[in-house]
Amino acid sequence: MMRLRFGRRVTVPALLFTLCLSLSGALIVAQESEKKETVAAEEMASPQPTKPTAEQVAAAKSREATSSTRPPKTGKMVGNHWTPYTPPDPESFPPGSVVHIIEPGDTLWDLSEKNMGNPWLWPQLWDVNQYIIDSHWIYPGDPLLFPGAPTVISEVPTPEPPPEVPSPVAQQQAEEALSQPELVQEPPPPALPPPPALAPIASNAEIYCSNKIVSAYEKPALFIAEKEEGAKTILSDGDIVFLSAGAQDGIASGQIYSIIRPEHDVFHPIRSEERIGTSVRSLGRVKVIATQAATSTAEILDGCDAVAVGDALVPFEEVAVPLSSPVSFEAHGVELKGENDGYIVHVMDDKASFGKGDIVNIDLGTESGIQPGDIFTIYREWGGAVRFDSTQMYIEGQQARAEKIVEGADQPRYSQTILGQLVVLGTQEKTSTAKILVSVREMSIGDRVELR
Repeated sequence: MMRLRFGRRVTVPALLFTLCLSLSGALIVAQESEKKETVAAEEMASPQPTKPTAEQVAAAKSREATSSTRPPKTGKMVGNHWTPYTPPDPESFPPGSVVHIIEPGDTLWDLSEKNMGNPWLWPQLWDVNQYIIDSHWIYPGDPLLFPGAPTVISEVPTPEPPPEVPSPVAQQQAEEALSQPELVQEPPPPALPPPPALAPIASNAEIYCSNKIVSAYEKPALFIAEKEEGAKTILSDGDIVFLSAGAQDGIASGQIYSIIRPEHDVFHPIRSEERIGTSVRSLGRVKVIATQAATSTAEILDGCDAVAVGDALVPFEEVAVPLSSPVSFEAHGVELKGENDGYIVHVMDDKASFGKGDIVNIDLGTESGIQPGDIFTIYREWGGAVRFDSTQMYIEGQQARAEKIVEGADQPRYSQTILGQLVVLGTQEKTSTAKILVSVREMSIGDRVELR
């Protein structure tokens, strides 16, 4: 009896010990399973870009001045605005698309923050608007399509395939890679907000209604032969005229011609014996609306000045309007290098003096490497007190008098007088047509220019 009671006391603790071991094992298995599910969920979660900190934004702006790109110099009129790109028609976007018309001051950086909640997503905005060639330069009036919301495929994690057993060679390569020192890769620099948008430097009228100097002018065969309303002496927009050629000469409905008129020969203001060419003025355009065998009927478009019977016609050529950002100007302390310098040789309407907004011609062109959009400094040699030793001296321009005084005077040569700035609108072989952007005093024919 004593042995039987002793055996029962030993059996109960053993059973309790075995039960504890089973519960501990189950708890460990459950914890490991929960840990694996947490890791898998974290791996499946897509990292979302965080908003930049104040320090990151400040660093991005500090790098803007040294990393800006060169802006395009030419553009064209699309609808009612100027742009160097070929933007799509907003009507071509799918129904329900979110479209924004770019306004002055807009940037991809700011629009991404406003409409997508994060400025760092601007590359996604650029990706769906691939007509924008340079993300640094966007233009008011162009359409901007916003990307749609991302599509969630599934929130259920895909079961992992069974692990592959690496081959001995692959295992050896992995071990060698682990033995190499780990390379620390620096994060890419933050993206910079694009600089301000460019603006056209001249209006449509200033481009197509200006003078140019032609070295050897020859009268075109095509001209305005007669007007529909015989009592009219001055013709302008909307008037109907008849041209000197028709269908048998290759004239067809829809063709557009520029109206031009030669004015007078232009001679150099300093080297007066040197003939530069003939000043030819653009007066507007005509569009052919009907043809006959030997004549054509046309309508006057975009008249710049009074049009008359006899005015010549040449095929119309579209001109790319130069674009520019605000240009700095210094009236003093400007260093002139004496390179690519010339003279103002003509002003439209033959004004005695002129300034900001006037259209002039300079004696530098494509032969000197000049192109539309180039900026020139306008200046005049300092000539001391003005002396009029003769009637001819009085007639000569200020620059001519200044240069003669400087050459013959026994006195120090002082700094030139800075008069303003001009920008080139169009070029010919030896001359260019330009618009004066800045003037701090009156200018005259013969004042000097130098490429910035």
